[in-house]
Amino acid sequence: MKMPIAVLINIVFRIIVSLAYGLLGIYVAFFSEFNLGDWFDLPITFFLGILFITYGLFRLWRAYAYYRELNEDDYGKYE
Repeated sequence: MKMPIAVLINIVFRIIVSLAYGLLGIYVAFFSEFNLGDWFDLPITFFLGILFITYGLFRLWRAYAYYRELNEDDYGKYE
C-alpha cells in the first residue's frame, strides 16, 4: 500500500516531535543548571526531565500506533 504524502509527513512530524521531547528531557534532567530545589535528595529538574523523556517515548509509541493503524485492511471502513 502506497501512503499519501500527507500521511508520511504526519508520521515524520510525530517522530521529530517525540525526539524533540526526548532531547529536551535529557537536557533538563542532566545538563540544566537551573535550580528548582530538591525532592528526595534529587533536583526537581531531574524529575522534570524524566517526565519529558517519558512523554517523548509516549509520543513515539503513538506515532507507531498511528502507522500500524494505517496498515490495517479495514482502515476507513465502517459497518
